[in-house]
Amino acid sequence: MLEYLIKIDSGQYLSDVLSLIPNNTILNKTLTGCGATTMEINAPRNNSIIIEPNVPVIIGKKQQHPFLMPVYEGTTINDLKDYLVGEQDGYHKIITTPEGFDKKVIPAMYETSTPVYDDYFLLFDECEKTIQDVGYRGDIYLPVEDFFKFKNKAMVSATPIIPSDPRFKEQGFEILKIVPTYEHRQPLTLCITNNTVAVLRKLLNKLQNETICIFLNSTDTALNLIQSFGIQEQSKIFCSEKSVKKLKRLNFPHVSDSLGELAHVNIFTSRFYSAVDIYLDKKPHVIVLSDVVRAPYSIIDPHTEVIQAIGRFRNGVAKAYHIANTCDQLQCFSKDKLEYRLENEEQMYMAIAGIQAPNEIQTECKQQALNGMGYKRFVTREGKRNYFMWDNAWDDEKIRGYYRLPATLHEAYKTAPFQLVVYNLKYPITDEDRLRREKVYLHSKKLWQEVIRQLSILKAKNCNPEATFLIDELGDEFNVMTKAFVILGEKRIEELGYNRRNIEAALQQMEENRLLTSEKMQKAVYTRFHTGDIVETAEVNAFMKRLITENGIPFNGQVDKKVIRLFFEIEDCKLRGNRGLRFGNKKHVF
Repeated sequence: MLEYLIKIDSGQYLSDVLSLIPNNTILNKTLTGCGATTMEINAPRNNSIIIEPNVPVIIGKKQQHPFLMPVYEGTTINDLKDYLVGEQDGYHKIITTPEGFDKKVIPAMYETSTPVYDDYFLLFDECEKTIQDVGYRGDIYLPVEDFFKFKNKAMVSATPIIPSDPRFKEQGFEILKIVPTYEHRQPLTLCITNNTVAVLRKLLNKLQNETICIFLNSTDTALNLIQSFGIQEQSKIFCSEKSVKKLKRLNFPHVSDSLGELAHVNIFTSRFYSAVDIYLDKKPHVIVLSDVVRAPYSIIDPHTEVIQAIGRFRNGVAKAYHIANTCDQLQCFSKDKLEYRLENEEQMYMAIAGIQAPNEIQTECKQQALNGMGYKRFVTREGKRNYFMWDNAWDDEKIRGYYRLPATLHEAYKTAPFQLVVYNLKYPITDEDRLRREKVYLHSKKLWQEVIRQLSILKAKNCNPEATFLIDELGDEFNVMTKAFVILGEKRIEELGYNRRNIEAALQQMEENRLLTSEKMQKAVYTRFHTGDIVETAEVNAFMKRLITENGIPFNGQVDKKVIRLFFEIEDCKLRGNRGLRFGNKKHVF
C-alpha cells in the first residue's frame, strides 16, 4: 500500500489538518487523543457506523455526544430500527462493538431495507485490535467481511498494525500517516526485573500521595497484589462485567466495568487499554505491569498497547513506567517458521475440506475431523483463509520474542516512540520463587520447605539491603515460618520434619525458656540455690512453681526438674529418704 504523510503542529487536532477521513484509508494518526473519532462523529458528509473495541469507549463517546446511537448489551434490534426510521437532525451516527455490529446493526439495516453498504461510512477505530484480540475474542472479526462490502470505509488508530489481507490492496487502500512536527515521544521508565512485585511495592511506597493507574491484564494477579500490599480500601479495579462478578464473589467490592471516580491505586485490564478517554484534574502516575512468569497473557506490545495505555489520560501523565520480567523459556517461532507451519496445516485442512462425502455418515465424519483440527480457527465462515488470524499468530510470536530476555525487550523499545530510561534490577528472590510458593501453598510440608529454602538464600545475602526488604515481605506473608527460621534455624526445622505443629511447639518452648531465664528469674533462682546444694526435689519444684506464678509467666507445662535444669547442671540423689537434687555449675552468668 502507498503511504502519504501529513504534518501536524503542536496544539493542533486532526480536524485542523484534515477535513474528512478519506475513503479506503488506513489512517495512522500517530497521536492518541488527536480527535479522529470525534471528527467522524461530527462529519457532515454522511451517515456513519463507528466500531469501537470495547463498551467503556462507547459509553464515554455517548456522554460526550448525546446524539449518538450506542449499541452494546441491552440495545435491541428494535431500538435500532426505531432509530433508523425516526426523524433525525442530521445524519445517523451509530457507535457499536464488533459483536453489536454483526448481531444487531446489520440485521436492523436489513429489516428496515436500509442500503447500508452504499449510504453509510464504516470506520473501524483502534483497528490493531482486530488483529491483536481476534485470537481470544473471535467475534471481533465478525465485521471484517462486511467491511469490504462498504463503498466508503476506513480504519484508524494511533498504533495500527497493517493487515496482510489482500483485499486491502485489491480495493486500493492507502496509508495516511500523521507526522508531528514537534517532539511527541512520551518519557517512560522501563524497569526489567526478576521480581516485579518488589519493584512495584517500592514504587507504590514512593508514590503514597499520588494517583496511581496500573494497567495489568490479569484480574487474579491484580487482586493478589492488592491483598499482598494490604491496600484493599485504597484500590479499585476496572475490568469486564464477568470479572466484576468474580471479584465480588471473592469479597473485593471496589470493582467496576465502567469508569468512575478513581482511588489512590487503580488497576485497569485490557478493555481500558485503548480508545477510552480519561479526564483527571491531577496528572496520574501510570504503571504498565507485565508478569510473564505468573500471568503470561499480561505481556503487551511496546509499539501499540503501552502507547495506548499511557494515551488514555487526555490531560497527560506525571510519569510513566513499564515494569516487566522476562523468561528465556518462552517458545516463539520466527515469521518464516510460523508461515511454513500454517501453510502446511492449511493444506491438510483444505484437503480434508475438499473430500467428497457421498452420504450422511461420511459428511458427519468429515465435519468431526475438521472441527478437531487446530487450524479451524484460521478459517473464515466462508471456508477461506482468515488473514487476520494469521496476522494475530505472528503478532503473538513477535511479542513473546520481546519478553524472552532483558536485551530483546530493550531492543523492542528502541523502535517505539518513547524517551526511554532503562533499569535492570535483580533480586535474590524472584517472581519464579513467588510462583513456587503459590503452587505448593496447599501442601504444608512442601510450603515450609520452599519458604525455608528462600529464607536461606536471603540469609546468605545479608549484606544486601534488598534481602532484608524481602525477608520483611516473607515475614508478612509467612510470619510463623520466618519467626521459626530466625529462632530455631534451618537445621532444627529440618529435624522437626517441617511439621507445623512440632515447629510451633518448639517455638513455644523456646519462648517459655526465654521468659523463664530472664534476668529477674535468674536473680531469684541464684539467690535461693547455689552450686553444691542438695535440696529435696519437691521443695525445688514448689519454689519454681511459685516463682513462675509471681512473675506472671505464661507456662502451661508441668513444673519439674526440667525447669531448674535451665539454670543449673543437676544430678538426682536421695535426701532423708526422699528424692533430691544435687546442684552443679550454673548455666548463666548472673
